[in-house]
Amino acid sequence: MIAVLAFCSMLLAGLYLASAGEKFMVRYQDAFMDQAKTNLADMFLFIDTSRLFAANIALFVILPLLAWVISGHWLIALITAVLVAVLPKKLYAFLKQRRLNKIQSQLPDALLMLSGSMKAGLGFSPALEGLVKDGYPPLAQELALVLREQRIGVKTDEAMEHFAERVPILDAKLFVSAVQISREVGGNLAESLATLGETLRRRLIMENKVKALTAQGRLQGIVMAMLPVGLVAYLTWMYPDTMAPMFDSIPGYAVIAVGFILEYVGYKICLKIMTIDI
Repeated sequence: MIAVLAFCSMLLAGLYLASAGEKFMVRYQDAFMDQAKTNLADMFLFIDTSRLFAANIALFVILPLLAWVISGHWLIALITAVLVAVLPKKLYAFLKQRRLNKIQSQLPDALLMLSGSMKAGLGFSPALEGLVKDGYPPLAQELALVLREQRIGVKTDEAMEHFAERVPILDAKLFVSAVQISREVGGNLAESLATLGETLRRRLIMENKVKALTAQGRLQGIVMAMLPVGLVAYLTWMYPDTMAPMFDSIPGYAVIAVGFILEYVGYKICLKIMTIDI
């Protein structure tokens, strides 16, 4: 009777865990696909999210197993699994920031082109259409969306506000503010856009100079953060018996945890020092 009860308990526990795991995977899949669809649509990247989910699951299974086979330590496999789990979010943030940086670099020339078209006699909307036609993505894509909103009945001010919300950078807010102020109180919008374009160009040049001057400091932060990791990997490969207690004992786990925390804090401090806002 005890054996039968134990078997039934284990069977019920297994069925419950299987059901809970299935529900968790369904919720995780829905959340992953919704997040991927939203983030990729914001960047005008239309990719099949089901394939992305399959690739994510494959990486989540293959890479930790590969790390475990190569290293022989379950802790390395666990760290690899955590890194793979946070990879999609970091990748979305990287792609979004790269898109915003490209829009920021395109905006000064776009404002000067828009100002030149308006000085030639075109209105704001026709000049914007010409800019979209002759421009390059990603800025042309965002401005094309502004024109589409105007065609379906959205007011120009609201469409420009939506543009500023989709492109959360200071340059875009200044552009939208210049257009809204000109439409409300009047004035020469072409001259305002030309002045703003020149100002943004000079600001962009200054930012690039600052990035060039601080490139060595940022590289030093990366090197300092990766040097202990590379040293531990080398010692583990060359002297596995000596390094074994670090991966097989509680004090070793504590040392690894403290090391990761200090690595993260040190890298963030170096990055904060080298980040200069203009």
